[in-house]
Amino acid sequence: MFTKSEFYDLVIKAYHSLYDFAYLKNHPLNKFLIDDNTLQLKERGWQMHNLLLETLEELRPANAAPSLSKEWRWYRLVMLRYVEVLQPQAVADQLSISRRQYYREHATAMEKVAELLWERCHFETSSSYGEAMKSELMRISQYDPYADLYEVIRRALLTLEKLFLDKHLTSEVILSAEIPMTSIGHNLLRQVVLGLLGMIAENISVNHLIFSSHIADHAAHVLIQLQTPCPIDAEAIEAQLGVFREMLHVAQADVTLLLDDSAQFSGFELVLPIDYDATVVVVDDNEDALALYKRFLTPHRYQVISTTNANEVLSLVLRTYPDVIILDLMMPNQDGWDLLQLFSNHPETATIPIVIC
Repeated sequence: MFTKSEFYDLVIKAYHSLYDFAYLKNHPLNKFLIDDNTLQLKERGWQMHNLLLETLEELRPANAAPSLSKEWRWYRLVMLRYVEVLQPQAVADQLSISRRQYYREHATAMEKVAELLWERCHFETSSSYGEAMKSELMRISQYDPYADLYEVIRRALLTLEKLFLDKHLTSEVILSAEIPMTSIGHNLLRQVVLGLLGMIAENISVNHLIFSSHIADHAAHVLIQLQTPCPIDAEAIEAQLGVFREMLHVAQADVTLLLDDSAQFSGFELVLPIDYDATVVVVDDNEDALALYKRFLTPHRYQVISTTNANEVLSLVLRTYPDVIILDLMMPNQDGWDLLQLFSNHPETATIPIVIC
């Protein structure tokens, strides 16, 4: 057994490796916290991960608690540090506290987390793997109804950067510029992407991952593909996908296994809903302006498709047939008035409203 001090140190190490599932499945506390002996070793890592997340969530204060209370500060601190994987200074900046205060607050918060795990370790029986995942699903599906796909992937790769380096895995993100915010919770999608990448890192080394995307049937199709397919146990991977399908089902999303022509594992495909009320095409040579339009319109259920290339605008509009066009008149390569005239005279675009800016 452990002393309280030893237990605390092990808890801290577990949270520092929250997304390293290969480490968590062999963590010294695993056998004390996860007592379902029917679970495979990989599943024990996943359940340990979910148990750690659930324990952080137990710090969440009641809704009646003042937003500036110390309880809310402890909760936000551990979520930013371990779920969002921000560095201490970034967490301190987010909470508007000094770095010294951060370390004091962190120690207090993690002592409370360790106490919760200590009690669970000695007195509670952990739920089954499926129940733990369902609990996590219900929690994370309540917040952040939209997700920026590029940002989710970027943050997931940063989180797993050390693991990828150890396994000699590299990555390349080539996402379509036309992919809008997806109608799936940010935290939910982040957990799924981290899980899929964790599965890849656990089974594969020395490879290159390519992230690509396209829109079809009002959904964003995201491909996570291996440059070199691998002969691993596809049935075992398929079995693990059931957990993620259950998580995604609440958002009407799905994930499938990709195999090449010789039935070798080549990656995953995520199908994510795009639930928008209207489509807007923005034509502007200013990248910052395009980003601003996307930032403010997408959360209001607008699909924002932007371009800086005036020469491709007509084909883009004919392909997407937007509800409105936002047009910058002062562009260097083509006069905006000419584009306005072009849209007005074309039979398929003449009725589309145009906002001049």
